[in-house]
Amino acid sequence: MHKVRAALLAVVVGLSIAACNTNASPGNIVAGPVAIQLAVGSLNDSAGTISSLIGGAGAGTFLNAVATFRGQFGASAFSSPGDATLTGPAALAFDAGGIFSYGQDPFSPPGCAFDNPPDCTPTDGALGMPPAYSPASTDCPPPNFVCGYALGFIYSGAPLTPGQYKIATSVPTNGQNQKYGATATLPAGPTVLPNEPAPTTYASGGATGGGTFTVTVPAGVTETVVMIFQGGLQVAAVETKTTSAVVPDGTLAAGAFSAFAIGADYPFVEAGPPANSSMKPTLTGANGTSDLTVSASKGFIQ
Repeated sequence: MHKVRAALLAVVVGLSIAACNTNASPGNIVAGPVAIQLAVGSLNDSAGTISSLIGGAGAGTFLNAVATFRGQFGASAFSSPGDATLTGPAALAFDAGGIFSYGQDPFSPPGCAFDNPPDCTPTDGALGMPPAYSPASTDCPPPNFVCGYALGFIYSGAPLTPGQYKIATSVPTNGQNQKYGATATLPAGPTVLPNEPAPTTYASGGATGGGTFTVTVPAGVTETVVMIFQGGLQVAAVETKTTSAVVPDGTLAAGAFSAFAIGADYPFVEAGPPANSSMKPTLTGANGTSDLTVSASKGFIQ
């Protein structure tokens, strides 16, 4: 099970190998199959919420790219997967950084995809956290020691252009540079999910530190994740497939907090760690694409 940045080497069946990879080593050591996958769709960032976290292109509708790079037991294929390049129509050539078990490592450049530059640490969040992601990640880098899983998607700010896309990387493997790649096609007239409304109400559980959000589910959305922030840091991620997202007791301290919602039409949570340990998880929904819609952030009181 991969927890962002702590990518594991593939397990060698029937052998015991100390998986140690340094700059002096001949490269990643691997036995058994590995698989890289790419899926594409749309990212409707109507309020610019994701963009504001990373200094991106502002509000708009962009390409959504989802990638996995895994060994046969679902862990990251390599501890050092090399910098991947995402290419496609409209002369797209985007440095996607290292691709691990589910997209980029959000803690390391150029994969610091969910934080404000230049420190590339999760001061603002957008990570996979309990209760939606359980058990909690133990990868908690300084200086803020916020723990979380990668969310799988690669923010390139690229326009939503139909055509074929490719993710490609070259990895030092068993003493040789091995090339890995995968393609996906964005169809003509791609699906764009309606604007995601911010969570409308929050019914506090009082002194228990929990409560319930009411969310509006746009047409086509099959699951919604509410990202919750308090004191400048993300504290939770709550998934729902209905209109109610329950925050467990003990999650929030008394006082102000904020939240925004991410709606998806594919297995957004279920395809990633810790829920999924397959080598090739399903990355698309009923439309054959991977589409997201993100709300504005809204303030509440616990």
